[in-house]
Amino acid sequence: MEHRTLGQRYELVEQLGQGGMGTVHRAVDHRLRRTVAVKTLSAELVRQPQFLARFQREAHAAAALNHPGVATVYDVGEDAVDGFAVPYLVMEYVEGRTLAQVLGDGPLPTEQAVDAAGQVLEALRHSHGHGIVHRDIKPANVMFTRAGIAKVLDFGIAKALSEMATRLTGTGVAVGTPAYLAPEQIEGRDTDHRTDLYAVGCLLYELLTGRPPYTGESPFSVMHQHLAQEPVPPSRLRPGLPPGVDAVVLRALHKRREDRFADAAEMKAELDRVAEYAQIPTAPAMPTPTAMDPRAQADRPEPAEAPRHDRAARRSDGIRSLGRVVFQPTPEGMVALLGSTLAVVVSRSEMIATEHFPLVALLSGLAGCVLLLWSARLACAVAWAPVAEAVAVWSEFSRANMGWETRYVVIALLLGLVAGACLTAGYRDERTGGFALMSFWFTGLTSVWYFLDDLRKIGVFYVLLLGVCLALGAQTLKTRLADSRSPAVSAPEPAAR
Repeated sequence: MEHRTLGQRYELVEQLGQGGMGTVHRAVDHRLRRTVAVKTLSAELVRQPQFLARFQREAHAAAALNHPGVATVYDVGEDAVDGFAVPYLVMEYVEGRTLAQVLGDGPLPTEQAVDAAGQVLEALRHSHGHGIVHRDIKPANVMFTRAGIAKVLDFGIAKALSEMATRLTGTGVAVGTPAYLAPEQIEGRDTDHRTDLYAVGCLLYELLTGRPPYTGESPFSVMHQHLAQEPVPPSRLRPGLPPGVDAVVLRALHKRREDRFADAAEMKAELDRVAEYAQIPTAPAMPTPTAMDPRAQADRPEPAEAPRHDRAARRSDGIRSLGRVVFQPTPEGMVALLGSTLAVVVSRSEMIATEHFPLVALLSGLAGCVLLLWSARLACAVAWAPVAEAVAVWSEFSRANMGWETRYVVIALLLGLVAGACLTAGYRDERTGGFALMSFWFTGLTSVWYFLDDLRKIGVFYVLLLGVCLALGAQTLKTRLADSRSPAVSAPEPAAR
């Protein structure tokens, strides 16, 4: 390519990418002797005379931003092409990979996805504080440096484009990306900082699942879904995600701006809280092209044995995760401890006059105390079962006493339905399902106590106790195994920028 110089200062050396808005080049600033990125806008964008003034105004506003997560705007100028003044933007040159390139290797590990979204939110918090809304957050506009720092690109372009959107409908230029457009953008209404938060919700969704929240055969189909269809929770596409991550994503994707987060700081704080509660580990630095670039190997300080050390550390972390002891007090943990205490008390009483029940109740109370250090939900399931059985016995809600009167049958059936709902809720909720399981034991055993005769009641109790505990134990173990495996992003392509 024949090198071209803009403004007698910026020599375009290499084309890095091209899109509907224009072309990005790596360039050399001969005045300051540094490498920069120059974005020349497409000629179709500037055929309206008002566009150039608006673009310059927004670019100068973006140049005032000073944040590690924002690609710095250095300069703005014009270049004559076919009699038109085509503007160009001179920005900080960021060597790394865009999130769009990283996603080519598949979804990110949960901790890296959360960390990437958090860094983008930090950059937006800064820009929103200066009254600048990006309006085009998407994977292609987020670059990761060698140090793993996210840089948000294209501040100063999106607003100028959105102001001209109604004038560009006949040019074939796409203003914004349908997969990331908020409902208010699609409807042509005013936008604000919450529009960016919607796009971050879309971004986090794709980082976690490998696809945007809405897909379709045409842009119109995707935009219709943004307006009329609720997104599928990310955990449906990627089982094992912490429930709190689902909640953050779905709140950001609300149709009404008023139902989203108030600002980027609130969304970032909620994401941090969810990560801390779910014990998502701190994300390692995002892989960069230098990992595979022979030209950069001399600059890497890691010793040759580092990969083997990392693998050993990951194995060690996985073993620790499976046996992780949690001493953080929670309301669910207090309920489990109460159930364990009552189970021991019941074992010392004569509430149920059967040979094996006192031993089962004692073992359940002790097991609940031990399991409390591993899973409060499982501890609730183990500890409260004998307590609920004793209460069912003393309630005298039995067919032998009541007969088959319709009202008692209806009550027993309703208790059975409630028990099924509680068991389902307790099984699904891996974080705070102990409360639902406790309710399951009381409602379920009361229902069983009415319908079955005395010879079968205790047997059913033992079968339920064993089945529920085995199922929950297997699920908890599966969750721990999933949390201990943190799949790394595949090796990046060399020299990608």
